[in-house]
Formats: sequence, structure tokens, C-alpha cells
Amino acid sequence: MIRRLLLAACFALLSYGTQAQAFEPGYLVRSTGDTLRGEIENGFWVEPPTFIRFRFSPSSPSQVFQPRQLRVVSFTGDRYFRYEALPIDYQAETRIERLSHSYKPSSQIDSLLAEVLLEGDVSLLRVAQPGAQHYFLVQQGRPTLELSERKYLRDLPKTKNVMMDANNYKGQLLVYFGTCAAASEAVPTTLFTPKSLVKLVELYNKECGAARVPGRQWLPQAKPRRRLSLQGGLVAGMRYNRIESGSPRLAGKCVDCETHPFAGLYADLLQPSRTTAIYGELTLSRFKSQGAHYAYDPVTKAESTTEFNYRATMGTARIGVRYFMQLPREHQLLLTVGYELNSVFESSASVTTTSGRNYSVPKDDLIFASTTLFPNVGLGWRYQRLTVNFDGQMYIASKEDDLSGIFVGSNHALRLSLGYRLSKNPDVTLKAPAPLP
Repeated sequence: MIRRLLLAACFALLSYGTQAQAFEPGYLVRSTGDTLRGEIENGFWVEPPTFIRFRFSPSSPSQVFQPRQLRVVSFTGDRYFRYEALPIDYQAETRIERLSHSYKPSSQIDSLLAEVLLEGDVSLLRVAQPGAQHYFLVQQGRPTLELSERKYLRDLPKTKNVMMDANNYKGQLLVYFGTCAAASEAVPTTLFTPKSLVKLVELYNKECGAARVPGRQWLPQAKPRRRLSLQGGLVAGMRYNRIESGSPRLAGKCVDCETHPFAGLYADLLQPSRTTAIYGELTLSRFKSQGAHYAYDPVTKAESTTEFNYRATMGTARIGVRYFMQLPREHQLLLTVGYELNSVFESSASVTTTSGRNYSVPKDDLIFASTTLFPNVGLGWRYQRLTVNFDGQMYIASKEDDLSGIFVGSNHALRLSLGYRLSKNPDVTLKAPAPLP
């Protein structure tokens, strides 16, 4: 039954076809003023990216740029970013576990790759940080205005830790647009949302701006088309088991110091910015072990212990987190951390006693080693559809008689695997080349 389900899942994945990484047409403007047209790797960023990968064509090698090396990053008909020196308050926070007990704004000038929501006489930019959204009003000849979410904790009489909202964006906007009656009248009804802020700035540009035009907006494109990306495929390899018997009566010696093949399916649920993923895996493998079955006859009060050897099929489920580090030429370095759960299938067990005769044993006596609380750790390499990974898992040793054995064990399994992505990359879309700015 397990094999049938595995084959069915493989054929379902095959139906999706295969594609490469998510490169999309666009252009870069370098800090020197040169414009490069080609394809940009779309990471569906939420926070500002730390690097930009670019190539002139699908067949050409990719280049990696730091944000400080660029002025503009623009996808065809999609998101648009500018590298700007902006006043940003990194202390602004909305996560309750990180709130301070005082309100102390502290802005500093930092150069950032900011997303453009509106470009005009007054432009509206956005930078997302883990704890707050920051918006910037940029106009030539005027200081840049920062608007940011912010909360803090305040102790009140008979009450402790009341969360206060310190976002005074309406007061800031009234001062900034004080000379424009139309914009000032609209400030009280403006919400702290991209749509509402864009509408207000457009109103100012149209009524009071030098060109009297609303400006060009990228609001529909500013929302990433896809926050998550699910990809999956086949995984196979070899695993070396160094385990003891699961029976306490046979504790101590290694019963499976051998290498066994394994195969199955894997899936990556890539998170926004595509630098981390929730990882899952289902595999089948064989292992060998020894057991001891204890029996007691209540009539004769006779006790007996039957020792036996067996080989069985084991199903392994793993779940964890993967971290991706970019390497040159579209290669990636993977760090995987996770936990595993094993289940032994009785139907595939081959059991003999130590004397050589066949023996029927209850399923509960077919045992694989128990994992420690310390997770398995893996290091790998990925290029397009291929993933090579080396990982290790520790198991509890029978001789450990203190709590340390629950966390670190001398029993272990080492695996070397090859993964092949079968599903298509949902991030990949085909577009026309980007027009020059």
C-alpha cells in the first residue's frame, strides 16, 4: 500500500513539469548610471533584500549585486525599488514581546533599497522591517518625512503594561501638507495603509504639486504576487545506521552498523523572500536489528525469553526548517534543521531466532531506535532542480542513565541524499522585456 501511494504521488508531481529559478525580465540602474537590461531573480521580498541576482539572458551566467551598487531595481510590469538615503527609526516596534516601556523616537540616516508606491512631485516609498512598516514622503528640496508604526508599554494606576499606540502619522502629515488645503482636509480620514496614503499623496500632487499631476503609482504591483511557494520532488540516497537493539534485554552492542538505501518524497514550502523554507520528507528504508521477546505462563509460572534477529522496512517522516545561502552562478548552500518520526512495518519483517528457526513476533517487538531531543542537522547544495544533502540524526543510547542521554546520544544515522525537483516553480512567469526608464 505504501509503495502504491509513493508511486501515485510521483506521477502527480511529474504532471507539473519542470522549470528553473524565478528569474523575470527587468532592468537595473547601477550607481554609475549604467542601465542593465535582462532578467532579475524575484525573491518576492518583504524586507529589503541583501543582494540582487541578475543575468542578461537565460543562457548567460548570473551576477550578484549589493543594493549599494544600484540605484534602481525594476521588474517588467511589477515591483519597482530605489536605493535611497532615508531617515529610519529602527527602534519603532509593534511586536509585543519587544516593546519598550517608553516612547523614544530615534531616527538615523541609512541607505536602503526602498519599494516605490508612488512617483511624482512627492513620492511615496515603503520599507518593511520585522517589527514595523515604514513609509517615506520624498520631495526635492525638502527633508524626507518618515511615517512608521510604533507602540510602547505604559504603566497606569491600578494597571500594568498597557500597550499604547505612538503612531502620530496624522499630525506629521498635517504639518507636511500644511500649505495645501485640499491635502490637509483629507488627512483626518487617511488610514495608515498603502492605498490610503497613496491616495493622499496623489491628491497633494494633483492640487498643489509643481506639475499638477497625481504621479505614477505602483500600488497594484507592490503587493507580492505570491508570499509562499510550494515545491517538491523525489529524494533517494544511502544511510548508515549505528544503532543498538530497541530491547532493554539486549542493550549495548551495535546491531545495524550497515549502509542501507532509502527513497521517498520531499517538499519545500518557501517563505517570503525565499531565504527560508518549511521542509518535509517521507522516505522508506530497510534496517536490521535484534530483539528479545519475554513470555510468562501464569499456569506453570514459567518465564522464557526468545532472542531473534530481523530485517524490516521503516517509514521515516521528517519536518524542519531550511535556510538558503546564495552562491555564485545560481547555486545555493542549504542548512537544514529538523526532527524525525519512524514507524516499523510488520508486514515486511523477516524474523529468525538466534538458533536459526523462523519465529512469529508481535509488531510491538519490532523497534527502531528513539531519537534524541537534539534535532537532525544537514548541510547541502542546490542548483536548479538538483539538491545534494548530507545530514545526521542522533538516537538515544541504551547505556545512558541520566537526562543528558535524552539530548545527545552515541547512536546515530548518517545520510547522503540526492533530491530532484519534479514540481514546477510557481514563482516563474514569462514576461516581455522591460522598457528602458
